[in-house]
Amino acid sequence: MRTIKLGILNAAPDQYHLPTEKTEPEKFTDLFSAVAAPFSYATWDATECEFPASVSECDAYLVTGSPCSVNDDASWIRDLGQFLLDAKNAGKALVGVCFGHQLIAKSLGGRVGRADRGWMLGLHEIRLTRDKDWIRDGSGPQPLYFVNQDQVTELPGGAESLAGSDACPYAMFMVGNGVLGLQAHPEQPRTSIEAFAQRLLELGRIDQQDYAAAIASLGRGEAQGYKAAKWITRFLVGSCR
Repeated sequence: MRTIKLGILNAAPDQYHLPTEKTEPEKFTDLFSAVAAPFSYATWDATECEFPASVSECDAYLVTGSPCSVNDDASWIRDLGQFLLDAKNAGKALVGVCFGHQLIAKSLGGRVGRADRGWMLGLHEIRLTRDKDWIRDGSGPQPLYFVNQDQVTELPGGAESLAGSDACPYAMFMVGNGVLGLQAHPEQPRTSIEAFAQRLLELGRIDQQDYAAAIASLGRGEAQGYKAAKWITRFLVGSCR
């Protein structure tokens, strides 16, 4: 199996980084290393308008999560969306997680808006609705960590919904065989979800009731982050043949 060069495009501005946390790209490299993914890595900070000189620099690209909204009027978000379009048109595989999932959907013609039920914060279950050869052990509910207020409300043309729930109908989708979006956060450990919830409470983004519900959810099961990491790995291996 050949090594796939994965370009990680960081979408989390440094001003939001908690000093106790690893960076988002570091969390993804840790995650994929834990499942022995055949990847090498290059990282760019999209929030500082850093992008590869050419889409040909990597075999595939992954866009991280972010506390920002894809609907914010920021030049780096527009530039990142254009880069994703260019990469897709060049035949590069794309994966988006949370913010990345939403930005891919929006860049390809879908819509993103506030979730009807408010914040998804903590451990939530989704169910797979399609079988794919790169998804295994996918029967039953799949508990994963979520930290989002926005979500994909309309899929782009040609997209196929793969998983969802009542609270998040389009939790995972693909376009063709080379684009994958996942709303959940397989890269985040439980301690990070706790830290994010505490920070959101301090900033007044959530209230005490939201915070208590998020923390309580963490005790209701084990997040299947490594399972989702294996899905992404097999997806990229198949896409980059």
